[in-house]
Amino acid sequence: MAAPVDLELKKAFAELQSKVLDTQQKVKLADLQIEQLNRTKKHAHLTDGEISTMPEEARMYEGVGRM
Repeated sequence: MAAPVDLELKKAFAELQSKVLDTQQKVKLADLQIEQLNRTKKHAHLTDGEISTMPEEARMYEGVGRM
């Protein structure tokens, strides 16, 4: 009678392990996305700071894609 309980516990444990691994992968992906967005935010902030120091009559151009 102990064997069926052990098999059920092993099965449940295996399912939990797979869920833990899946969750860990999702957390790593979210962390990478957060890091990328923080870099983009910092870049935009630095660019805005540089543009705001330019005189109003200075000509600036915006890239529109590859030529």
